Parts: sequence; C-alpha cells; structure tokens
Amino acid sequence: MLIFKRKKKTGSFDTIQLTSNLNKFYTPFGTNISKSDVVKICIDRVASQCAKLKPRYIKTENDKTVTEKKGRLSFLLKYKPNEIMTPYDFIYKTTTLLLLNDNAFIYPKFDRQTGKLKGIYPLRPVTVEMIVDDVDTYFIKFIFEDGKPYTLPYDNIIHLRRHFAQNDIFGGTGSSGDHEAILKTISINDSLLQGIDNAVKSSMQIKGIVKMNGMLSEADKKKQRDLFDAALSESTHVKGSSIIPIDLKSEYIPLDVDPKMIDKDTLEFLQSKITDYFGVSVPIFTSQYTEDEYNSFYESTIEPLAIQLSEAFSLGLLTDNQLERGEQIVFYSERLQYASWNTKVNAIEKLMSLGIMSLNESRALLGLEPIEGGHKRLQSLNFVDADKANQYQVGTKEEETNEDNN
Repeated sequence: MLIFKRKKKTGSFDTIQLTSNLNKFYTPFGTNISKSDVVKICIDRVASQCAKLKPRYIKTENDKTVTEKKGRLSFLLKYKPNEIMTPYDFIYKTTTLLLLNDNAFIYPKFDRQTGKLKGIYPLRPVTVEMIVDDVDTYFIKFIFEDGKPYTLPYDNIIHLRRHFAQNDIFGGTGSSGDHEAILKTISINDSLLQGIDNAVKSSMQIKGIVKMNGMLSEADKKKQRDLFDAALSESTHVKGSSIIPIDLKSEYIPLDVDPKMIDKDTLEFLQSKITDYFGVSVPIFTSQYTEDEYNSFYESTIEPLAIQLSEAFSLGLLTDNQLERGEQIVFYSERLQYASWNTKVNAIEKLMSLGIMSLNESRALLGLEPIEGGHKRLQSLNFVDADKANQYQVGTKEEETNEDNN
C-alpha cells in the first residue's frame, strides 16, 4: 500500500506489547458475490445515489445557527479527498466496499512533520485483525494483497459496518464477508441462467439423422454426407427453403429435442430476493421509478447510509472537544433535484416565502444558471418571528386602545 510508509527497521508500534488477541478476524472477498450481474447492478444503484451526497464540515451554535467551517478538512470533503479521487469516486467506492464486505475502512493520512491532514483513503484489505494490548487499547491489523501487515490504532480508522449484530467488532459474520444469507439464492439464479444457456444451445444442435438404406463403404458414406450438406446449404442459403429433398435410398429420422425453459415468474422471484437484500426495488433496479418510488428507496436505503457516514466521519476525523463545541460532518442530500417539476415548483413557493431558499438556490433546483444578486433570501410578510408574536399582538391592541381614547 503506497499510502502507508514503512520504516526499514522498526515501526511505530514495536514498543507496544500486544498481549491479547481478540480472535476477531475479518476476511473479505471470500466469496465474490460481485460476479453476479444482479448484485453488480444493485450495488451500483445504491453507491451511485450515495455518491450524490454532499459531505460538509459544519458547526452548530446554540442549536440554531449552522455555519460551514473552512480549512483543509472542509476542502478535502468538498473537492478532493485524495490525489486520485473526486468526492463522487470516494463515496461510491466506500459504499461499494461496504455493501460487498459488510465493512468499509477509511484511512485519514496526516503529514508526519506538520500533522496536517493530507487525504482520506478507502482501504481494500485482504485480512483484518483486531488486537488489544494490556491497557485495553485497540489496534487494527491490515494485510493487503502485497502480503505486508500494517498495524494502526483503531481510533485512527473510520470504520463503517453493515449487518452489525453477530460480531462485537465487525459487520456481517465477522469472520468473512461471505453473505451466506444470499449466496444460495445467487447460486440458484446462476444455475437457472446456465440452464437457459444450455437449453438455447441444445435447440441449435442436431435435430435428426439421415439413415442410408444399404451397406456403404466409408468413401460412399462421406460422399452421401457431402451431398446432404450441399443440399442443406442450397435449400437454406440459395432457395431460402427449409425443405431438403432425399431419395428412396435415404431415410430422415427426427430426434425429439425438447429443452425445458425456466418460467418468467421463477426468475423474477429469485432476482427480487437478491435486490431486496440490498434494499433495491424492481423500479430502482431497472431505473424506471416514479417520484414516490424513489422517495421510498431514499428513506429506506440511502438515508440510513447518509446518517451512518455522517456519524462515522465525525467520530473519525474530529476530536471530542470539537464534537462538544457543536462541530460535525454531515452528508447532505439534494433530494429535490430528483423530484418532479410540480413538486419543485410547489417546494420553491413554500420554502422561499419562509426565507429558507435564496433566488439562486431556487434557480439551481430548476436547472437554471445563477444570477447576480441571487444570494438574497425573500420572505413573506405573512409570517412573524414566534418569539415576537405575543409582543406583536399586544402592541396592536395597545395601539387600538389609544386610538379609541383619542
């Protein structure tokens, strides 16, 4: 792994005595479910939607005012997580690794001299082992395809988990990303598809034999076969006919070839079991969904991942003091971008009157370019600050009383 720099003699953790092994092993890629085209499409549908999320480094003050923080971390999240990935690529790969292995690991790389955050990298280890020392400090040991081990403090790693129940540390079964619950269905689906392939091939094989009445030498057999092939070629390619003439010396005996095809309902049932496993409905799978179907997919599949990403990145990249001061990393969604035109217009009418959206934000929602001065927020005079509502009503009554006295 190029992102880890190894010392020739001693590493950073040689001075720490790792006395206790938790026996918590995680070995991804044990069974490659991505060989299934259905699995690949499902993962792409989820990962591509998650990749549209917008990670932002923000600070909330007094549970009211939200401001976006500036600096290196904010730049990495918004524009360039590392040297070779865009934010879309980074989130897409992270989500894909999570769905494939029930675990995803992100490594924040810091400059050793300045301590400055240089980049964040999704890792693809072959084996992961959790280790704890005699003072209950957790470490995580990665082994990659090059066979080299790297041991890091667990606090230095962003760890995402899926199906987190059976193991105390890792998602899934903990021992491997085997997806046992869905592998049988994938195997059956693959067997049925192979059966269809074999049925198609068998339908193109020999449909009959030509029996020659009489004793023929090998030379005569070859001559008769050549004559039959010539007649077949002439009927098919020259005359466009499916009839082949034969004389009384020959007898055509048809072979009963009856390949069995799998019914559509069975194939759809197996496919739906795979898509359901990844939280992808049939309309989402085929990219032919309505607005309501997309909203259901977002709330059931994408939104939980957005919450998980926000919490994991906040814990992994911010200190306890920063979290206590109201700083956090949030993965925002621009859901209205994928709504219907009528929904967008209705949302703009309501949100602009409340001062929630600016002119340019409204234009962007409709796919229009920003305009000069479009940062302004307009608000309807029909609304009043809740804290001043009573004062406003009392003031009105006092004015009415003064007018009556006059």
